[in-house]
Amino acid sequence: MSTHITTPLTAASARCPHPLLDHMLEHLRLKNDAALARALHIAPPRISKIRRGRTQVSPDLLLRLHEAAKIPVAELRRLIDGAPPPLQRRGRDASRPA
Repeated sequence: MSTHITTPLTAASARCPHPLLDHMLEHLRLKNDAALARALHIAPPRISKIRRGRTQVSPDLLLRLHEAAKIPVAELRRLIDGAPPPLQRRGRDASRPA
């Protein structure tokens, strides 16, 4: 009987960064992860390691994403946790709760 120890590498399924990276590609209208890396001024392997669950999104990268896309850090954190982005309401009733 083996025991499973959760580490940052094995916890990737619990905190899958794919929704975040996919959302950033769409939001910034970029073609691929290499273009995202260029936009964030980071090395492309860093994005690849995040996609494969070998490393987590660092606070530095979170700030770079925020600065590049002007998306609130709280929303970026929700995307890291795998939650879909909230729907944006339009019109004059946008300030009222649903």
